[in-house]
Amino acid sequence: MRYETAMDAQRHSQAHNDNDSKTKYPHCKTTLAIEKHASEVYTNSVFYEFQDEVHKGCFSCDIEDLIKENEQEITIVKEDDRRRTYEVVFNCTTNDTRCSCKMFERKGIPCRHMSSVCKRKRLELIPEKYVLNRWTKMATKKPILGFEGNIMEQCARMVDRKKILNDLWSEIHSCVSLAEDNEEDLSDLVKSIHTLRLELEAKKSGNVPPPSKTQDIEFLIGATAPTETLIKPPKISKNKGNGPSGEKAATSGTGSDKRLKGDKEKAIEQQQKKKRVCRGCGELGYHDIRNCPEKLSS
Repeated sequence: MRYETAMDAQRHSQAHNDNDSKTKYPHCKTTLAIEKHASEVYTNSVFYEFQDEVHKGCFSCDIEDLIKENEQEITIVKEDDRRRTYEVVFNCTTNDTRCSCKMFERKGIPCRHMSSVCKRKRLELIPEKYVLNRWTKMATKKPILGFEGNIMEQCARMVDRKKILNDLWSEIHSCVSLAEDNEEDLSDLVKSIHTLRLELEAKKSGNVPPPSKTQDIEFLIGATAPTETLIKPPKISKNKGNGPSGEKAATSGTGSDKRLKGDKEKAIEQQQKKKRVCRGCGELGYHDIRNCPEKLSS
């Protein structure tokens, strides 16, 4: 229960932050185009970290030396409150930038030293390779699973549908976040969703029904079920031993129907037989001279 509560709180916080990043644009401290570009691509929380680096790169960093080597420029940058200097290598052809502080390698955000060099080079956009997807507003819009090489058409459709579903949930969470503080807006949102649901139900009722479970299984195994299935009666079980078989069984009509009889059933059949006179003892009974009790006792 506590786990579900924590997960619900995390989902709500994420939806709230996503909505803020989509609907609220942070204020820029400088007039640099690169800062404005960051406010458009980064989420709000990541932008504020990058904005702090840009601000310090403009007002707290000085360029002490500049060395040119072929297509590269090596800039020595020093901060006001530190004695250490940092080396920034900038490629004039590809706009690749590397700093000795290694902040981008650690946090995925360009550092203040790189920002000062980008300002001096008058870059208006952050190079694409330095905008990591996980810090952007579109991070949740891309499919979670990545495929390389040949992609089957079925997998491609599944990925596209997954992306559309992600967009749909994002829009729903955004609408709920915008309307949660106003009861009238919430009522209008519920009515709109209810109307849309009725339209979808009416549209779906006129279309071909979705594939059944049998069709899904046939598609999965790559074979279709036969149109006609012949079911033969099961064999009769022999619960009390085997009866006579072969020609004798065929003529007698018993065969596998022959079974062992219990004592009670034997007694009932014995009582139903007709009594006869025994030649050994001369009495009327169910025995004869071969199994006469007097003969057996003597």
